[in-house]
Amino acid sequence: MANFTAKDVALLMTHLKLGKANAKTSDQLAQLLNLAPQRTNELLRELISYAIDQGELIGSSSSGYWIIDSVAELDEVLDSLERRAQGTCDRRNRILATWNATHPHNQSALPQKNVV
Repeated sequence: MANFTAKDVALLMTHLKLGKANAKTSDQLAQLLNLAPQRTNELLRELISYAIDQGELIGSSSSGYWIIDSVAELDEVLDSLERRAQGTCDRRNRILATWNATHPHNQSALPQKNVV
Protein backbone atom coordinates (compact mmCIF):
# COMPACT_ATOMS: atom_id res chain seq x y z
CA MET A 1 0.00 0.00 0.00
CA ALA A 2 1.33 3.39 -1.01
CA ASN A 3 1.76 6.34 1.32
CA PHE A 4 -0.24 9.14 -0.25
CA THR A 5 -0.26 12.76 0.83
CA ALA A 6 -2.60 15.73 0.56
CA LYS A 7 -0.51 16.83 -2.43
CA ASP A 8 -1.29 13.53 -4.21
CA VAL A 9 -5.00 14.04 -3.58
CA ALA A 10 -4.85 17.65 -4.77
CA LEU A 11 -3.15 16.55 -8.00
CA LEU A 12 -5.75 13.84 -8.57
CA MET A 13 -8.57 16.32 -8.01
CA THR A 14 -7.14 18.72 -10.61
CA HIS A 15 -7.62 15.99 -13.22
CA LEU A 16 -11.13 14.94 -12.21
CA LYS A 17 -14.05 16.90 -13.61
CA LEU A 18 -17.55 17.56 -12.28
CA GLY A 19 -20.23 15.13 -13.35
CA LYS A 20 -20.39 11.62 -14.76
CA ALA A 21 -20.56 12.99 -18.30
CA ASN A 22 -16.97 14.18 -17.81
CA ALA A 23 -15.59 10.92 -16.40
CA LYS A 24 -11.94 10.04 -17.03
CA THR A 25 -10.91 6.43 -17.47
CA SER A 26 -8.38 4.85 -15.14
CA ASP A 27 -5.88 4.68 -18.00
CA GLN A 28 -6.32 8.40 -18.71
CA LEU A 29 -5.89 9.30 -15.03
CA ALA A 30 -2.88 7.02 -14.56
CA GLN A 31 -1.19 8.69 -17.52
CA LEU A 32 -2.06 12.21 -16.28
CA LEU A 33 -0.68 11.34 -12.82
CA ASN A 34 2.44 9.68 -14.24
CA LEU A 35 1.64 6.39 -12.54
CA ALA A 36 3.31 3.29 -13.86
CA PRO A 37 0.92 1.43 -16.16
CA GLN A 38 -0.73 -1.55 -14.48
CA ARG A 39 -3.28 -3.98 -15.83
CA THR A 40 -5.87 -3.00 -13.21
CA ASN A 41 -4.41 0.38 -12.17
CA GLU A 42 -4.28 -0.74 -8.54
CA LEU A 43 -2.15 2.21 -7.44
CA LEU A 44 -4.69 4.64 -8.90
CA ARG A 45 -7.53 2.79 -7.16
CA GLU A 46 -5.63 3.06 -3.87
CA LEU A 47 -5.17 6.79 -4.42
CA ILE A 48 -8.87 7.24 -5.17
CA SER A 49 -9.81 5.30 -2.03
CA TYR A 50 -7.42 7.44 -0.01
CA ALA A 51 -8.91 10.61 -1.52
CA ILE A 52 -12.42 9.45 -0.60
CA ASP A 53 -11.17 8.74 2.94
CA GLN A 54 -9.94 12.35 2.99
CA GLY A 55 -13.42 13.64 2.13
CA GLU A 56 -13.43 13.83 -1.66
CA LEU A 57 -16.65 12.93 -3.50
CA ILE A 58 -15.38 10.71 -6.30
CA GLY A 59 -17.81 8.64 -8.30
CA SER A 60 -16.97 5.73 -10.53
CA SER A 61 -18.63 3.61 -13.17
CA SER A 62 -17.60 1.70 -16.26
CA SER A 63 -17.05 5.09 -17.93
CA GLY A 64 -14.42 6.17 -15.39
CA TYR A 65 -14.03 8.49 -12.41
CA TRP A 66 -15.49 11.93 -11.76
CA ILE A 67 -16.46 14.36 -9.02
CA ILE A 68 -20.03 13.65 -7.90
CA ASP A 69 -22.11 16.66 -8.87
CA SER A 70 -25.72 15.83 -7.97
CA VAL A 71 -27.90 13.75 -5.69
CA ALA A 72 -28.80 11.59 -8.70
CA GLU A 73 -25.11 10.80 -9.29
CA LEU A 74 -24.58 10.20 -5.58
CA ASP A 75 -27.51 7.78 -5.46
CA GLU A 76 -26.23 5.96 -8.55
CA VAL A 77 -22.75 5.57 -7.03
CA LEU A 78 -24.13 4.39 -3.69
CA ASP A 79 -26.45 1.85 -5.37
CA SER A 80 -23.54 0.54 -7.46
CA LEU A 81 -21.35 0.13 -4.37
CA GLU A 82 -24.13 -1.70 -2.56
CA ARG A 83 -24.67 -4.09 -5.51
CA ARG A 84 -20.93 -4.81 -5.65
CA ALA A 85 -20.80 -5.41 -1.90
CA GLN A 86 -23.80 -7.75 -2.12
CA GLY A 87 -22.18 -9.62 -5.01
CA THR A 88 -18.99 -10.11 -2.99
CA CYS A 89 -21.00 -11.29 0.01
CA ASP A 90 -23.00 -13.70 -2.17
CA ARG A 91 -19.77 -15.16 -3.57
CA ARG A 92 -18.43 -15.56 -0.02
CA ASN A 93 -21.57 -17.40 1.01
CA ARG A 94 -21.40 -19.74 -2.01
CA ILE A 95 -17.78 -20.63 -1.22
CA LEU A 96 -18.69 -21.26 2.43
CA ALA A 97 -21.68 -23.42 1.47
CA THR A 98 -19.62 -25.43 -1.02
CA TRP A 99 -16.86 -26.02 1.51
CA ASN A 100 -19.30 -27.18 4.15
CA ALA A 101 -21.15 -29.41 1.65
CA THR A 102 -17.96 -31.06 0.43
CA HIS A 103 -16.22 -31.31 3.81
CA PRO A 104 -18.83 -32.77 6.18
CA HIS A 105 -16.27 -33.63 8.86
CA ASN A 106 -14.39 -30.33 8.68
CA GLN A 107 -17.07 -27.62 8.70
CA SER A 108 -16.48 -23.91 8.97
CA ALA A 109 -18.24 -22.34 11.93
CA LEU A 110 -18.56 -19.00 10.13
CA PRO A 111 -22.16 -17.92 9.52
CA GLN A 112 -23.71 -16.91 6.20
CA LYS A 113 -23.67 -13.10 5.81
CA ASN A 114 -25.74 -10.58 3.92
CA VAL A 115 -25.22 -6.94 3.04
CA VAL A 116 -27.76 -4.77 4.80
